[in-house]
Amino acid sequence: MNAYFTIVLLGFILFFIVWGLGWFLEKLSQAMLRTTQDPGSRSWYMLVGPGVALHESSHALGCVFTRTEIVEFKPINVERKGDQIILGYVKYMKPKSRFKNAIINLAPIAVSLVLLIFFAFGATYLVPDRPELGTNALNLLSDLINLKSNPALLSDWIYPLNAIGSFVYTFLYTFAGLTVINPVFWIIAFLAMTIMFSNAPSNVDIENASAGLKVILVFNIVWLIVAYFFPLAGWILFGLYEALAVLFSLALAFAAVGYGFFILVAAMAKLRSPFQILPFLGCILTGLAFWVYAPTISLAMQTIVSIGIFILIAVPMLMTKSLRK
Repeated sequence: MNAYFTIVLLGFILFFIVWGLGWFLEKLSQAMLRTTQDPGSRSWYMLVGPGVALHESSHALGCVFTRTEIVEFKPINVERKGDQIILGYVKYMKPKSRFKNAIINLAPIAVSLVLLIFFAFGATYLVPDRPELGTNALNLLSDLINLKSNPALLSDWIYPLNAIGSFVYTFLYTFAGLTVINPVFWIIAFLAMTIMFSNAPSNVDIENASAGLKVILVFNIVWLIVAYFFPLAGWILFGLYEALAVLFSLALAFAAVGYGFFILVAAMAKLRSPFQILPFLGCILTGLAFWVYAPTISLAMQTIVSIGIFILIAVPMLMTKSLRK
């Protein structure tokens, strides 16, 4: 094993993990939230609708990129046909090229990755005394690319894990610095959840992208073997897997933010009205108390404790039958 092999493995595995997390979030929402089982309702349009619109818009963007003719495009359209519910859709002239088909059907994961990264860095610029994450990311990328020139680092297969893990921790710590009393904290968390919903592949997406996925799998396996035995061959694909490892790691961290927001929403949705507002109210009041009475406590710690108060209030309420829906 060597450091470049670790980088290639990260870029390979995290691609499928980030994609799979979108699929799992959709299944989780169907099991935990009634709103996702009632397409067309007001709450459905608020929570799920934006993700559907983004997903279909990503497919349309894939069509534009591959110069594929779009026949009909409805980013969000709740339509019932028998036992089936058709949400948004894109109808296009299916290209003969398997490569173009793969691009169109894998477009949501590419778009979601770009948006996750954009919002991740955008959010941290609003944090007082923030670390310069953009500069840190470029420095990390440069270090990972150039480690092939350093025999000591190249032989240390765990170095990329430590370097990327430290960067991701810095990002999450910085994001937590927004604190729960900042509306942007909740807006970004909602957007993270929405993007993860848009990332969810449909059965049709998986079927149409299957040929492209096989090519990706074969190429990655071949390159893993090359990286294991000839790590210096990494100069050929200059920076490709290094960038993928960094970006997908950051996307995974931001996906965790989206999952966290979803869990909070799911917990509140299980409680009867008006009690469902109590955990959220407790969370905000804790944040305000820190801001007024204990401003010297780190912003990240304020966020962690405030979210902890949400959990401490919500769990006993969820365990009380009279308070559950």
